[in-house]
Parts: sequence; C-alpha cells; structure tokens
Amino acid sequence: MKSDGLRSMRGLVSALLLALAGTALAWLCFRTAMVKVLPPTTPLVAQLAPHNADVVLSKATRALVQPGSKGESVTLDSVRRAAAAAPLDARPYLIVGQQQLASDPRRGVATLEAGQRLNPRQRIIHVLLLEQYLRTEKYDQAAAQFSVLARLVSQAQQPIAKGVALMAMAPDTRVAVQRTLRKNPNLERTVLALLAQGDASPASIFDLASPAALANAGDKDSWGPVLVMRLAESGRYDEAHAVWQRIYSLSDTQIGAPIFNAGFQTLPASPPFNWTLAAGTLGAADLRNGSLAVDYYGRDSGDLARQLLILRPGRYRFSFASEGGKSDAASSLGWHLVCTTGDKSALMSAPVVGSSGTRRTAVDFTVPQDCSAQSLTLRGEAGEFPAPLDTTLRNLALSPINGARP
Repeated sequence: MKSDGLRSMRGLVSALLLALAGTALAWLCFRTAMVKVLPPTTPLVAQLAPHNADVVLSKATRALVQPGSKGESVTLDSVRRAAAAAPLDARPYLIVGQQQLASDPRRGVATLEAGQRLNPRQRIIHVLLLEQYLRTEKYDQAAAQFSVLARLVSQAQQPIAKGVALMAMAPDTRVAVQRTLRKNPNLERTVLALLAQGDASPASIFDLASPAALANAGDKDSWGPVLVMRLAESGRYDEAHAVWQRIYSLSDTQIGAPIFNAGFQTLPASPPFNWTLAAGTLGAADLRNGSLAVDYYGRDSGDLARQLLILRPGRYRFSFASEGGKSDAASSLGWHLVCTTGDKSALMSAPVVGSSGTRRTAVDFTVPQDCSAQSLTLRGEAGEFPAPLDTTLRNLALSPINGARP
C-alpha cells in the first residue's frame, strides 16, 4: 500500500513539474514571439523582455535622438551586453561613438565609421559623421555623407537641408558647409532657398552662394525671387529693391525710372518690382510688342497687372495711352495707386476709357511722407452682369512735378 501511495505521490509531483515546465516553456515561447512580432518600442515588449538586445538598443537609440525622453535611461554597460548578443548590429557603435565624441572626437569618429561599415544605411551615423567631417574640414568625406543621406532620406530632404542651413550660418561650420555645398548643387539650391525664406541676411546668403548659384539666382524657382519677396513683405522695401537689382544685374539707368519696364518689354526681372500679370478666370494680361494686351472677362473684380513702386514724397503725374474697350460697358478697367504702409491710403485712380482710337489719359497725385512704397495696379471691376473688355495699353509714364524725386 505504501509503495502504491509513494508511486502515486511521485506521479503527482512529476505531473506538477511537467505542468510548470510546460507553462514556463509556453511563457518563453509567448515572450519570444512577442519580441519578434511587435516593435521593440512597444511597452508590452519592454515589460516582457527588458534585457533583450533589440529592446535595449532601441531604447538607447531613442534616448539619443530624443534627449530627455522619460523612462529611457540605458547604461553603456547594458549597451555593451546587447552588443555582445547582437554583434552585427550597428546601433551599439552609434551609441558609444556618440558618447565618445564629447571627450575624444577621433575615437568617436572611428567608432561611428566602424558602425557605418556594419550598416551603411544607418542615417543617424551619417548625420553625426557629417557634422564631424565639416568641423574638421574633411570636405570630400562630408560631400559623400551628403550624397548618401540624400539617397537614403529623399523624402526627408527638407529636414536635412534645414540642418545644413543652420550649420551654414554658424561661424565654426560656415566655410566647411560652403565648400561642401559646391560639390552638391542640388542641396545648395535647397539650402539657399531655405535661408532666403528665413531670417538670414542677404549679405550672408550672397557670400555663401557659389558662382553658379549666383548666376542662376534670378531663375523662376530659384532662391533670388524668394529672398526679394521676403524682404518686401516684411516692409524692407529699399533693401529688397537693392537685392532685386543685384540678382538681375540691372544698371542704375535701368532702374532709374519711377516705373520699371513702363514700355512692357519681356525682361527677366521678377516681381514685385517688375510686372505681375494675371492669367486665369479673371482674365489675361500679356506683354505684346511693347504694349499690354488686356482681355478682361468681366465676371469678377481683381488685379490684372501689378507692380511695387518706391516713390519719394512729392507730386507726380501718371499718364498712359489706351486703345479699344467699350465706354458704355458695365465692367470697367482702371489704374490705381495705393500706399503699402501706414493707413494704406489710395493715392490715385485713372480709369481706362473705351475708345475706337488711341486715347491719352493723365492724372496728378501726391505721395505723402509716411508712404515709403506704393502698389500700382490695373484693376478690373465687374458690373451687375458679366461684360468682357479688350484693350491695349502702352506708353506708361510717371514723372515728378515741382522737383519731386522719384
């Protein structure tokens, strides 16, 4: 009887041990499956396998790129243990190399380069090496990092360019960035455009730009027009005008007249100091043989032509010749001049009167002291019913009266 009871007890203990082992094995399988299936940043994975190499390295990398992240405290010892468990992972080199840069830059760069050889697609390593190469004037290596980054993160080209733009304005990396950008014209164009949009001074942008970038500054999609518009929109009209003149290599004689391109020629200079012409549902205004051909549809009111002027205080006379149009049409056309500063008061209105022949119109006006810039517009005013107007304008003239200085 005792032997039967003993055997029964042993069987019960064996069954219990097997059940516990099965449970432990099931838990291990579940944990392993979760670590493989779920991203290492998932809280559940971090709880299930806090010492897993992927979990440790993911936390350490996240702490590296997001300083101050809560709950991301990872020691270098844990990173080294993770590196031993994952010898082909480049992240330990990234984490240790970044730490070494502060105390021993040479050693840090060597560690990062070793990590890059393991994983050439590790973007953060590229960024860190790029900065170090720029600081140590290794321009060829920096240019190579630029090229690789551009391919790896083509969808993130703007963030990279923003970082380079910041380094371009920093005294200790400015020259290095300048030399490196000249090896990568595409990135140079993007960086210059970002600087033109931001608060960088025009002088610093001109100094940074390569001869090729300066030669192409006036192109439609280049950084030059962006810079001019930014200065003008911020009320820095004289500075904007000077930059505009430099970008398009215009002589003092060319910009000496109160209205630029009053003869409606096809010139490369951009708005706002050259004509902005409408082409859409409002109508169309085209430069044609030294004249402005206007086709106003008469359905909506709006500007068909516009130019920013910088007239000094004083008296002026504005005149123009017109041909065509209808004097009895419900819609109307007219030249208007308003201040862009102060109370933005209207200075002049000169209607374009319909005529079967050529008609000359002249209007006098005064620019007050608090009006540093003016907007000259050809505006169409819609009537109660749509009434299209076709007219041709030419020979615009704007001259000072009684000694006013344009």
